[in-house]
Amino acid sequence: MTKYPIAVPYFPEREIEGILNKIRDILKGDSFLSMGPYVEQFEKEFAKYIGTKYATATNSCTSALEIALRTIGLEERDEVILPVETFIATGSAVVREGGKIIFAEIDSNTFCISFEDLKNKVTSRTRVVIIVHMAGLITPSIWEIKDFCKKRGIFLIEDAAHAHGAMIDGVKAGNIGDIGCFSFYPTKIITSAEGGMLTTNDEEFYKKAKSFRNRGIDVDTNIEIFSETGSNNRMSELHALLGLSQLKYVEEFVSHRNRIAKIYDSSLEELELAGIVNRITYPLNTRHSYWRYVVKLLEKIDRKIVKQEMAKRGIDIDWPYDPPLHLQPVFKKLFGTKEGTLKRSEEVMKGHVCLPIHLKISEEDAKYIVEDFKNILREFKR
Repeated sequence: MTKYPIAVPYFPEREIEGILNKIRDILKGDSFLSMGPYVEQFEKEFAKYIGTKYATATNSCTSALEIALRTIGLEERDEVILPVETFIATGSAVVREGGKIIFAEIDSNTFCISFEDLKNKVTSRTRVVIIVHMAGLITPSIWEIKDFCKKRGIFLIEDAAHAHGAMIDGVKAGNIGDIGCFSFYPTKIITSAEGGMLTTNDEEFYKKAKSFRNRGIDVDTNIEIFSETGSNNRMSELHALLGLSQLKYVEEFVSHRNRIAKIYDSSLEELELAGIVNRITYPLNTRHSYWRYVVKLLEKIDRKIVKQEMAKRGIDIDWPYDPPLHLQPVFKKLFGTKEGTLKRSEEVMKGHVCLPIHLKISEEDAKYIVEDFKNILREFKR
């Protein structure tokens, strides 16, 4: 039986030999394992791709988020508003940097932060809003959110871990807020195995990020002088090599994911009309990068049973994130949150699933996957 994993890294065959040759040179001592030319090249090419002036490679998106908060000068008990539909790293970065998380509801259509709830959560102590481009979608409210934050002196950080190549009005994710943070984990749009990237148009932020990334080194000198306290959050040359290879194909990758999404969209329309599912919709000025293809189940359908039935057919599905961020044990303990604290988001997040969408899913595979999915859901309708 053919297996369809929810996510899988993809390197075009024509790239593999070139990557291996460069790694061979490194292992022979002809190039650097760390702090060499490939990281710097990756930074420059990534910044050029998304349209920012600067990019700083890190060993993970988690590190990028922590460095971003340190860079803007987050202080103890400063409040940081973020949506509850996100990975643990978004919240843990705030706590590790001394801030206080203010959990916000999500929009039931986009799964991104609710602008209305965001506005209600702002206080005199609000220092940062972290917006998450959930599943690769930039919220249609992004420009309103940016303007709202700017008028109030609130920093806007983009958690763009899912959003390589996502755009709105021709502007790419990571080039909207004060700072953008990307992930190159193997499940993401492009991968460097492990790694992250911090992007910005602010030279001061860039210099601070580079310093914090490398133990607080003074980036304006050519000697080992340390002007800040930092840690070692550098990306290695091996990881940068993988990232450079992947970056060449990011447009191709995003285009493929959009083709698969259109097949799913078209096929699921009949179930939407029947009141069984809802698809994620977004305006024409937006390009979704489809890290995940999200489907909302409207019937009283047990998604665990759907997952089991899909698995019998060799198809993996999942539902990031479960539980919602505010119900993770660490945050329940720290902030006293409990079920019902953000009731709307909790209900929305109980009823969504994600279908496989990646470079190893062909158009024929997508048709097979979505037909099996529909047949399973029809059984619940009977």
